[in-house]
Amino acid sequence: MKKSIRIIFALVFIVILSNCNEAKKELQILTNIEDARKFVSESFNEKEETLLISDKLNDGLGLNMAIIGDGILKKGYMPDGFIQKEGYRIYKYKKE
Repeated sequence: MKKSIRIIFALVFIVILSNCNEAKKELQILTNIEDARKFVSESFNEKEETLLISDKLNDGLGLNMAIIGDGILKKGYMPDGFIQKEGYRIYKYKKE
């Protein structure tokens, strides 16, 4: 009985670890519009999402973020703030 319980716990632990690895996205600082748009189209599928954008893309008029944000809004996400870091911003989005 004890051995079978250990095996069950081990299997549950392995399943939990494997699911954590699948859900974990590799976040990288995006430095061009094409990569950012591709990341949004391929990776935005959770209720809350995060986008790391290089300061190089944050132009004075906001045109680059408007282009990137168009795809984000089309997927049903709304902005949920940002955090300024050294050389990049972390943008947060939520989907209801």
